[in-house]
Amino acid sequence: MNAINASAGASAASQVYATRNTYNAEESSDNQHKAGATSDTVTLSDKARQAENKWQELAAKYDVHNMSAGEMRSLSRELFDGGFIGTGEMMAIGAPTSMNEDPFKKHDLLNDMKHTYQLSSAMGGHSKESSELYLKSIEIIQRLGQTRNGSVA
Repeated sequence: MNAINASAGASAASQVYATRNTYNAEESSDNQHKAGATSDTVTLSDKARQAENKWQELAAKYDVHNMSAGEMRSLSRELFDGGFIGTGEMMAIGAPTSMNEDPFKKHDLLNDMKHTYQLSSAMGGHSKESSELYLKSIEIIQRLGQTRNGSVA
């Protein structure tokens, strides 16, 4: 079941990113050609449009550099429910920050995850599978932050 969810999440996320890249390439091409020239058009499926809208909504809602523990768990669940991640990534993103976690204290989720990964990797704390899962989680959070900041169109 987890493998199915993970590949479905990867598929939905890939579709959103591929759609963005295709649209941007064609938009640039359109700008180079003046009115009257022929150009390619992009047709998005309803599913791709819904995934893109959900991604934009999540990026606007969550600041990956300033989140409470509750927000981290909500984000991980919404990413999972939206098909962007599997259960393993959901658990990595929504994991408690400490044994005595203050649910209201704000954290820099992206940089905390990067730092935790570096520390645990240096101490041999990852299997190949857990390393890949954690890196995928970091990549998703990083892309979400980039979308929020406008660096990913």
